[in-house]
Amino acid sequence: MEKRLRLSNKFALKKCQKEVCIAQEDRVSQLPDEILVYILSFFTVKEAADTSLLSRRWLNLWTYIDHLDFDATKYLDQVLVQPKLQKGHMDKYLTWVNSALQKFKGQRLDQFRVYYDLNKFAQHDIDKWLEFALSKKVQRLELDLLRCGSFTRNFDSCYTFPERLLGLGDSSSCSNNLQILSLINQNFKSLKVLILKSVNVTGQVLEFFLRNCPFLERMQVHGSGTLKNLEVVGPSLKLRHLEIYSCFNVKSLKICDTNLISLRTSAGKVLLLKNVPMLVDVEILGMPYTHLLDDISSRLLCVLSQLEVLTVDACISLFDYPHEDLEHYNFPELTKLKKFVFITFGNSLRVSGQSLLGCTSIIRAAPQLKEFELQVVDSSVVPEL
Repeated sequence: MEKRLRLSNKFALKKCQKEVCIAQEDRVSQLPDEILVYILSFFTVKEAADTSLLSRRWLNLWTYIDHLDFDATKYLDQVLVQPKLQKGHMDKYLTWVNSALQKFKGQRLDQFRVYYDLNKFAQHDIDKWLEFALSKKVQRLELDLLRCGSFTRNFDSCYTFPERLLGLGDSSSCSNNLQILSLINQNFKSLKVLILKSVNVTGQVLEFFLRNCPFLERMQVHGSGTLKNLEVVGPSLKLRHLEIYSCFNVKSLKICDTNLISLRTSAGKVLLLKNVPMLVDVEILGMPYTHLLDDISSRLLCVLSQLEVLTVDACISLFDYPHEDLEHYNFPELTKLKKFVFITFGNSLRVSGQSLLGCTSIIRAAPQLKEFELQVVDSSVVPEL
């Protein structure tokens, strides 16, 4: 009898919990579409689409989200362990994105992000994705096509940003629908953030965005083989943060008369800075065939007295070439510097004590320094050029 009573109580408890869960689910489902779509916009596309399985109420809600984040970290991790899966997973990724865009019903996009190992063989598909994103007045556009486990991709195999999308080349082959092309030309001006990784892009394209996107505040370009010359010039530019990294064919990077706040670049050897009074955060990478001290003292001379954060990435220069005599180098006074970050390979510390002692020359030159950060990178991980 007691046993039967305990089972009965247990059953009643489960029933009660089930009713509570159903009630809670009903409250969420009763929220207005606008709120549910807003919540889903914080998810990746896959996570948002998975909610369509909950009920008929949720079936199409994800198709109205304004953040399309096609994050395929799971696939990338699998390919890293089993490279033979690369081709099959790439086909699945292309199919997934194309299918999602066909179902999308929203009118605007706050974010469009592609995150997967894609190369020039996906040119046609990515071109269509860009057309779609720009036609939806996208504000944050990110193409991260870097091969998993690598720093850069062979430039010859990179996807190339289509100049014709901006009317810079032959636009006849961009789209058979001239109405779509016209719509793109009208709506791309909403862009606030542009991030291109392992994408071949020219200075002409980047300067077009700078001139014609009145709200563009952040631009990041990593691993472009076709970027050779870039001018960021004019006080009217909204740009506040610029990264030009691992673009090894850059011959000239000119930044003048702007209100840029932060700069991260590996083009220190060809950098020209003039009248950038707001620039307070700089990261500079010492590249092969250059001297890191020259990049810092000569190229950054006009901003050294105003810098608040200085990051020196010495991995490549100290790894491939003999150590420079940093310890006895006299830096100009860094009167406002508050944080100094030094990045180097682990084996550099074992080969020569100068890699650390050299930092003291910068520390001595910064009377207001509050934070010194040393980052030691695994020397077995060598950037792929």
